[in-house]
Amino acid sequence: MTVLRAYSRRRHRFLTPRRPRNHNLEEQAQALYKSWFVDFEPFRDGQFVDSELGLIPEGWAVRPLGDVTKEMRSKVGIRQDVKVLSPITTGHLVLSEEYFTKQVFSESISKYLIVQPNDFAYNPARVNIGSIGKNVYDFDGCVSPVYVVFRCESDFDLFFDLYRRTEPFKNEVISRSNGGVRQTLGYNDFALIKLVYPQKNVVVMFNEIYGQLLREMSHCSEENISLAEQRDVLLPKLMSGEISIN
Repeated sequence: MTVLRAYSRRRHRFLTPRRPRNHNLEEQAQALYKSWFVDFEPFRDGQFVDSELGLIPEGWAVRPLGDVTKEMRSKVGIRQDVKVLSPITTGHLVLSEEYFTKQVFSESISKYLIVQPNDFAYNPARVNIGSIGKNVYDFDGCVSPVYVVFRCESDFDLFFDLYRRTEPFKNEVISRSNGGVRQTLGYNDFALIKLVYPQKNVVVMFNEIYGQLLREMSHCSEENISLAEQRDVLLPKLMSGEISIN
């Protein structure tokens, strides 16, 4: 059974309750990645070649991250339209002013690093606890100057977004980090991590399916916000007796 058929047959799961539904969608995305880029299920009928990471589809390659990502060092400077972002252990970059109850960043952010949409950022001293985050907003953000910001090749940001959640990547991060309890992984060491790198046309096809899952997740999140707002309006009225339920 191809990945596309498996994906179609699992669409009924979208009808589950909203929060579990998002969790199910995330699981589907990770299963999709594993099927395509770990087990190579859609490519089993083609030729395979040997590589330092095992057998891979013909035309694919093993490449270090330094060949397919680029460190970004642009600073905020005098810009006034940039919001501070913070990586959290769920693997997201969030708006610091909304996520934290107190300000966790400096008064002056002129030396902070710009994180453009679809760029990634992480704290080198906390990378071993999954602090790599992606800017999924449609505006430029920024992070502390001690952070690392990098950009993937065109069209490969969704691919890397799931690759960074895999056990092989996590193990590579741990093994290449320096130090004791507070391990550190700078970009130069990060760039040495090798991965199985598919052809671009394969990634573009993968993006179409994964992109649909992401749109479903976004729609679920918007529904959750709307329902929470309705609850916050109605609950006080119910408790005060202003409205009643027959």
